Amino acid sequence: MKSSSVFFALFSLIAVTVADKVCTPSFDYCSDELISKKGFTEDDLKSVLTGTEFEKEDLKNILFHCKNPGIVGHPKLCSSGCKDSEQEGSHSC
Repeated sequence: MKSSSVFFALFSLIAVTVADKVCTPSFDYCSDELISKKGFTEDDLKSVLTGTEFEKEDLKNILFHCKNPGIVGHPKLCSSGCKDSEQEGSHSC
């Protein structure tokens, strides 16, 4: 009985942690939008860049692609900065 209680508590914690991050699959997002409105942290986004050619770049110059709800990847460098969209939808360089 105790192990099932521990499992349930752990599962609940993981579900809450994952549920906090949201993004629409196939949309591209600027880092400021992901941080201010979508539940991501700067550390979350920096970890996506770890091991890529963009690891040392300013997050403001990176466009992130939403692969699944709450999961971003496929970073793209925006040489003149990332541009937010006026409506919900993909951002651009």
